[in-house]
Amino acid sequence: MKRYLILFLMSVVAMACDPVNEEPPQFTEKQKTVLVYMVANNNLSSQAENNLESMKKGFVPAEDNLLVYMHLVSSNPVLLHLYKDESGKAVQDTVYRFPPQNSADSKSLANVLKVSRTMFPAQEYGLVLWSHGTGWLPQGYYSKSFGSDAGKEMDVIELAKALPCKMEFVIFDACLMGGIEVAYELKDSVDYVLSSPTEILSQGFPYDKIMKHIFKTPIEMESVAREYFDFYNGQSGSYRSATVSLVKSSALDELAVEAARIFRNYGDNISNVDTLSIQRYYRGGKHWFYDLGGLVNSLSGGDDSAFRQALDKAVVYKDATPYFIEVPVAKSKYSGLSTYIPSPTADPVLLKYYANFKWSKDTGYLATETSQE
Repeated sequence: MKRYLILFLMSVVAMACDPVNEEPPQFTEKQKTVLVYMVANNNLSSQAENNLESMKKGFVPAEDNLLVYMHLVSSNPVLLHLYKDESGKAVQDTVYRFPPQNSADSKSLANVLKVSRTMFPAQEYGLVLWSHGTGWLPQGYYSKSFGSDAGKEMDVIELAKALPCKMEFVIFDACLMGGIEVAYELKDSVDYVLSSPTEILSQGFPYDKIMKHIFKTPIEMESVAREYFDFYNGQSGSYRSATVSLVKSSALDELAVEAARIFRNYGDNISNVDTLSIQRYYRGGKHWFYDLGGLVNSLSGGDDSAFRQALDKAVVYKDATPYFIEVPVAKSKYSGLSTYIPSPTADPVLLKYYANFKWSKDTGYLATETSQE
């Protein structure tokens, strides 16, 4: 692979030197390329290195492509290729060195995906987004957010625009990304979204267990979700903390239709919703994440059977431990997706920002609140 890198760089130089007419390198197309995009230029740097070692201990494909974009503290980002050598040992090659860049910028993500697709073309692509996370919230609304890098945070809307092609899946190894706002924003770019409505413990996904399912054809996404849940459900104390959901994007349009009906008929009741009766997914007073199914049930007074059926089609797998650290999680109240429920004193800036999401536009959710500002 180092040979490919040299050829690739030579072709770039050739474009800048008119007398040289080198042909671009030809890279072999594989069935699948998976990129793990690790934004660890923050306090998760050591955990990123641990997860990389976990990947090496698990399934490393001999035929397909497993790539890791790694941006650690005090270093420039690199693209790693993990593969098995002739002896069957998992090894890594640094196949591309990026100049200094902010990895929480969606332009950086787009560039990394472009390089990955050029050097490792495939029929199918998958993406693991690894870092801090705060769901749909804009920059500055939390002490951390997806892709936290030197104070920069990646907007979910811009993240969706950065995806250059249809992805087989996106896995969020990041906190609080299991919201309807996130999944719906990505629905036209991704077949499946795997995420957590709550935070994720810093150890993250058990990469030594999940890669064998990711590289199966057809992919075993439900098995990936189960491996994650089983890993944490087998722990004790506060380490027994996990929520997970797998969303099928093709079912989200039907869910939006049913949600729009509910919001159209019962949207005026939003100010009367008793949030204490709805499953929450936040800790520390960060009250922007409640259960989507609980909201709709409360709004409609139980007139939500069609919505529930659509929700069950969209969320094809879900599970939760009894607690996430100190937050009780009742399975009877756990729909697998979170949502925003504004308080009577909600920040008008936040409401205006929320109105930019496809979920708000297509369902009319919070349209009354935003139109009053």
